[in-house]
Amino acid sequence: MARAEELRMTPRRHDRVPAAAVLAAVAFGVVFATVGFGQGASGGERRAAEQLRPGITVLLEEQLSSIRGRRIALVVDGGGRDARGDRVVELFSRDKRVRAARVVVAAVWLAESWPSVGAGPLGSGSAADSAQLARLTLMVDSVAQGAQALVVDLLDGGVRSSAAPWIMKAALRRAARQSIPIVVLDRPNPLTGEHAEGPVADSIAGVSDALYGLPARHGMTIGEIARWFNLVGGVGASLQVVPVRGWRRSWWPPDRGVTAMRPDGRSLAAAQLAMLGALAPLAATNIALAAGPGRNSVRVGAPWLDAKVVADRMSDRLMSGLKFRADRGSFVGPTGVVAAMPCVIVDVTDRDGASGLRTLVAFAQVIRSVHADSLRIGAAAFDRLVGAPVVRQLLVSGEDPDAIADRQLAAVVDFRRRVRSVLLYR
Repeated sequence: MARAEELRMTPRRHDRVPAAAVLAAVAFGVVFATVGFGQGASGGERRAAEQLRPGITVLLEEQLSSIRGRRIALVVDGGGRDARGDRVVELFSRDKRVRAARVVVAAVWLAESWPSVGAGPLGSGSAADSAQLARLTLMVDSVAQGAQALVVDLLDGGVRSSAAPWIMKAALRRAARQSIPIVVLDRPNPLTGEHAEGPVADSIAGVSDALYGLPARHGMTIGEIARWFNLVGGVGASLQVVPVRGWRRSWWPPDRGVTAMRPDGRSLAAAQLAMLGALAPLAATNIALAAGPGRNSVRVGAPWLDAKVVADRMSDRLMSGLKFRADRGSFVGPTGVVAAMPCVIVDVTDRDGASGLRTLVAFAQVIRSVHADSLRIGAAAFDRLVGAPVVRQLLVSGEDPDAIADRQLAAVVDFRRRVRSVLLYR
């Protein structure tokens, strides 16, 4: 946690150029924070990464005229890297191409100035989380003071409850209010651009903070999200998206050399990233969630859990792309204490076939039927993380999990139809 004085946004000078303004992306859940270009890839992966160029690389190599000669403010994830593996923050302080453009950076935002929270900026869904979002908006406003352009490079987890969509909304609104252009440096969706799952955010029910109907797993890049927010939200910002080169919607970026990372710097497989994002609403229960033990697995546990019975019942559902087994594992609690407890291991055998929403509702239904007296679900928090109260209401009424998931399909199909006009990639 940064000291209070570190949170003040003040211009600083560097020996050669001013330092970059850094907005830390909030850690999503207790297990993952960023998706960047890893430096530990094999030779083949490095070659693929050179062909797949994120927006930051395209900006520096092809489109510097977008920011040339302007006083810019940077809203940047501290872990973001370019196609060569160099940190974005460092590029704006030492890269010759940036210096040649005579870019003047308005302010510095240290990465540690934003604390990690339970599940994206929404945390547990309590009133305190609304204060977190308000604080986030104020920080974006502070960074943008006096700037002639706003440059945004965020690492998204591919799900609505990750930090990037919320930060993007705040940045767009600030750019519109200040009447300055906003340049979004795009990155591929870490969970592909083809897979989308509900529920769709229900702003009418007052639980979603109105992210303009974004599904739980949206299948969009952060640049496409910016275009969607700007259009549907009527934000009216002067928006330019610097695109990714060499990426198709059907591709899983980790197959192209892109690595998902935990806050502690360790890599995270795409299958884990997708499942952790889908199961994030468990943060509103007394069930623990963590990555591993395998590269394509996550674990769900509680001190009172009959792991064998729950794993057997989940297996009986014959869910596509998934296997379940009982075990005992360690989990890190809110206070940092590591506790060993019974758990169910979820092994993802087919990341394209596995459904995160079906897994979430099946776990909730099975654990509720086995441990009716032990399971605790915070209704408001669960609804807010899921995005719609109907899922919890149907679970409580005893409806079958597959039927609950099927009810969300029409809204997702409609979203995919409406969002076509802002998509940038095939």
